[in-house]
Amino acid sequence: MKKEWKRRLLCGFFALLIASAEPALIYAKADNTEAIDEAAEASSVSEEDLDAYFDGSVFVGDSVLMGFRNYAMKRGGSCLGRMQFLAAGSFSVYNALLPVSSKSVHPVYQGQQRLVWESLGMLQAKKVFLFFGLNDLNMGSLESTCGRYAQVIANIKAACPDAEIHIMSMTYTKQGKGKGKLNNPTIRQFNDMLRQMASDSGWGFVDIANPLADGNGDLAAAYCSDNYVHQTNAAYDVWAAVLREYAKSQLEGTSAFPATPPAAPEEETAASEAEETQQSAETGSSPVIGPQEETAPAGPGTAESAAGSPETETGHTL
Repeated sequence: MKKEWKRRLLCGFFALLIASAEPALIYAKADNTEAIDEAAEASSVSEEDLDAYFDGSVFVGDSVLMGFRNYAMKRGGSCLGRMQFLAAGSFSVYNALLPVSSKSVHPVYQGQQRLVWESLGMLQAKKVFLFFGLNDLNMGSLESTCGRYAQVIANIKAACPDAEIHIMSMTYTKQGKGKGKLNNPTIRQFNDMLRQMASDSGWGFVDIANPLADGNGDLAAAYCSDNYVHQTNAAYDVWAAVLREYAKSQLEGTSAFPATPPAAPEEETAASEAEETQQSAETGSSPVIGPQEETAPAGPGTAESAAGSPETETGHTL
């Protein structure tokens, strides 16, 4: 009888322990879930914010970018419809630094070819997305190409001091279709150099290449329109998604490449500005510079330049 009484007492005791423990566990889970929800809500970016991120954005580049321009014009919408474009077949950082002439391939804005930084100044660009490389890799060493890239950006910053700079990675060729230095191992090396430039300079960097790659690291067949380098609408669907995710990371402050230039020491900045002012006064010219060659070498984008009709000024075709 005593054993039975003790057994019941112990059972009742453990039942009380379990009953008192369960609510605490449930409340702990509820508190944790609430904290997670609050954190998610605090870091969320609205669709309107994502769309507005591209206000004042101008995309500059070659015939692959022309394809995205045409895609954006057809699809429209609250995000794509805000983007503006300065793109031309055969355009490159090399060609961007050449003078405007009858042989040049600068994008047309307001009825005429212009140096791209001049057009960006007229557009009052707030964000500049640069897509180059297709017509550059066979023009010299990667180091010289990166040097030209940096000069183009310096010229853009001289014309648009407050504009953010965002470099877009060069995309790959279809497997086995590379020509000369325009091959995927070299493209990967070039993208690594661009990524480092962006990191060192406070520029944004958008990886478009890898989301479009197949398991071998080549441009996936489903995303290639010409068995070479140009791309399909399915590829540009990926572009749109990547850019949207990139905008979110920039707005949330979680991007590995925040587009915020590192602050230079005040004395160094003042000295640099004084030197540039003195040089401009002595030469009667601006600090914007470029090579003196008159010829603009053709590239794989040539065939699309007419079809892309860069001279059309309706909508966002520039």
